[in-house]
Amino acid sequence: MALKVKRDVNARIQIELTVGASKLKDTVEVIQEMPVYLLEDSDSNNKALCSLPSSLSVLLNVKGETTVNAAVAIGDKIYKDGSTYNRDATNGVLFGYALGAVSSGATTEIEVALIG
Repeated sequence: MALKVKRDVNARIQIELTVGASKLKDTVEVIQEMPVYLLEDSDSNNKALCSLPSSLSVLLNVKGETTVNAAVAIGDKIYKDGSTYNRDATNGVLFGYALGAVSSGATTEIEVALIG
């Protein structure tokens, strides 16, 4: 399967994420399992523009499963498990961080920030 590049180093990955209340610019937070650098203070909706520790993101079909069906949330680690991308750390190789959500048992195309 050919990967569809979503963002690359020239674009610098910046995305608005829910980071929590009263989070400050120029700090590092962790969302699920993904470290992010805040480029601004969190707003009244607990969101802030963040920079990711990756220089490339791709669109992948990710399945909502570990060794059983399990939803994927933004910030979850994504593993390449054979020809499937999911949250299965037991059988998979760490690939990146989810930048989208997938329902339990479903397969959805989402953006994934690659591990550098």
